[in-house]
Formats: sequence, structure tokens, C-alpha cells
Amino acid sequence: MTCYEGKQNRTIGKSLLQLIYTQEVSEKMRMIESAAKEISAASEEIHVSSQQFSKDLIHSWNSLKKLRDEMEKLRAHHAVLLEQMNSLVSRSQEINQILSVIGEISQKTSILALNANIEAARAGEHGKGFSVVANEIGTLASQTSKAVQQTRDILSFVQSEIASTTDVVKEETQQIEAESIEMLAIIGFLDSLQRKLDHITTMVSNSVQAANAQSDSVEEIARLLDHITDLAMENKELVNRVIMDMDEQHESIEKILLINEALESTSNELQHSIGKDYSIAAVSLDETVIKNIVGKISRLLQTCPLHHMDREHHQRLLDDFLQSNHEIEAVWSNRLDGTFVYSNPPARLVNAKARPWFIEASEGRTYVSDPYTSALTKRPCITVSAPIYDHDRVVGVIGVDLSIEANPRQI
Repeated sequence: MTCYEGKQNRTIGKSLLQLIYTQEVSEKMRMIESAAKEISAASEEIHVSSQQFSKDLIHSWNSLKKLRDEMEKLRAHHAVLLEQMNSLVSRSQEINQILSVIGEISQKTSILALNANIEAARAGEHGKGFSVVANEIGTLASQTSKAVQQTRDILSFVQSEIASTTDVVKEETQQIEAESIEMLAIIGFLDSLQRKLDHITTMVSNSVQAANAQSDSVEEIARLLDHITDLAMENKELVNRVIMDMDEQHESIEKILLINEALESTSNELQHSIGKDYSIAAVSLDETVIKNIVGKISRLLQTCPLHHMDREHHQRLLDDFLQSNHEIEAVWSNRLDGTFVYSNPPARLVNAKARPWFIEASEGRTYVSDPYTSALTKRPCITVSAPIYDHDRVVGVIGVDLSIEANPRQI
């Protein structure tokens, strides 16, 4: 591989690598764009959910505040109730004291009634009326004593119930106070949670805005990368075209160098040939030899078509044709652009497009030249050329050089 070809390959490799890297970056940016859109959608959903949760939290916080106020009222009512219950206990104790006084009066009345009966008995007939009164007083005292006892029993039951109710109210009051304290703690926690949630909502809102901005930026970058990818592909095509042009220029330079070498060689050989005593104008070749060669070329083209323009195929057929016809000293084939498919010996000419034998044969006519000095062998010869057909279309040219001497050999 030449240095020029190495540079070409490196240039193509770098261009392809740049295109591949650009496409990979573009693909990664599309993935980032998709992820940014997903993040934006998720952030938006979180933002909506946090706002709804904030509303629910505020509603719960307000409900708890109302419940706390109701519990404060209930606690106040319980305090009033306890105060009234204590007052009722005090009044019942006062009633109990009054009943004790009434009981004592009843007992004293019973004793007085008993003493009155004793005195009435002593008075005899004179004390009978007083005895009746004493009996009635005793009866009333007894009834009063029973009523006092019943009242005490009822009052004792009422006091017992009041005590039980007071205990229940006290227990409920303690529970209300404990629940009120716990509710205050919950309200404080909800208040703190509300502040944090407001902060989170603000952060999520900022995140949504940032995600949307990022998504827009990524989309813009993706569009720029797509444009860069297109430019890279165009650059690759331009590089290929430049390389093709450089290849053509390189080939042209090589052809020019070959032409220069051929011209120098031809000039030297012509100078050498001038010193030889050839009388080419006086030399002739038997017409039967020319007709015989034209016929052989025609049969070759009919039996072994050369229209595929394959070098190896032409080499094999033309070498066999050259070896089997000793009067031929050179054989070749050309494409319609004038370039050689194959030549034996190797052609000193790069392109034969301007040669008469090529022009005539490429237009579908068989050509026979006048005697001249061959550019291949540098000896006197006659060139015979014929068109190569692919069906009815001329696709190339075949040519041979016939050697001529002062006494040409008959075939």
C-alpha cells in the first residue's frame, strides 16, 4: 500500500468514525430527551399529587382544629359539670346533716312521748286525754324516724351515684385533656408537614420548570445533532468524492508519467530506428495474409466472444491467438473509452482513443493500416483492428500487429 493510499484510508476511516460518533451521540441525546420527557411527566404528576395532598392536608388540619375547639368546649363543660357535682355533694351533705338533726328531734320526741304516757298513766282518769296526744306524738316521731332513715338511704344512694358520675367525668376529663394534648401535637406535626410539603411543592414546581426547560434544550440539541449528522453524512460523501477525484487525478498523473516514459522511450527508439536502413514505404505484405488474419479475427470473435471485457478472459484468449499465429507480433483489446483491457506485449500507450485503428473499429468497421513502425515492437508492421460486438452493439475493439519484412513469409 502506498503512502497516498494509506492517507486515503485514514481520511475515510476518520470520516466514518466521525459519522459513527455523531450518530451515537445523536442516539444518546434521543435517549436523554426521552428520559427528560419521562422525568418532566413524572415531576408534573408529583406536582399535581403534592398540590392535592396539600389541599387534603389543609382540610384535615382545619378539621382537627375544629375538633380541638370542640374538645376544649367539652373539657370546659366537664369542668362546669364537676363543679356542679361537687356543689351537689356539698348540698347532699348539708341535707344529711339536716336529716341528722331531724332524727335527733324525732328521737327526743319519742322519748318525750314515752315520758308523757308514763305521766298520763300516773294521773289516772285525768291523764287519759293527754295519753292519747302522747301516743300520736310517739307515732309521728316513729314515722319521722323512718322517713329520715329512708331519706338517708336515698341520699346515700344519690351520693354514691354522684361519686361514680364524678369519677367518670374526671376520667373523661383526663382523657379529653390527654387527647387534646395529643391533638395539639398532631396539629403541630401537620403544621410542620404542611410547611415541608409547601417547600416540596415549590421544589417540584421548580423541577417541573427545569425539566421542561431541559426537555426543550435536549430537543434543540437533538435537532442540532440531527443537522450535524446530516452534515457529517454530506461531509462523508464529499470526502468520498474528493478521494475519487484525487484517485482520478492520481491515475491521471500516473498515466501522464507513463506517457512521458513512453514518449521518452519512443523518442529514443525512433532516433535509433532512423539510423536503420528501412524502406517501409517500399515494403508490402501479401493481401492474402491480411485477408487471412481478418478472417481469423472474425472467427475468434464468433467462437470466443470478448464482449464481457474481463481482463483474465481476454488474456487467456488473446495469448492463445498470438501463440497460434506466428505472423502476429502483438495483440490487444480496448474498451470504448480507449483504455486497454489487455495487451501482449504490454501497451506503451495509455489511451488509444485518438488512434485511427481505434476510431474506425469503434465505429463498426474493420481497419487495415499502411506499413509503419510499431509502438510496441519498434519494428515495421501493419495494424489490423475490428469491432467487438455484444449482439448489435459495439462494446470494444480488438487489434493485432502483423510483422512485415523485406521478404514477408507466405501463410
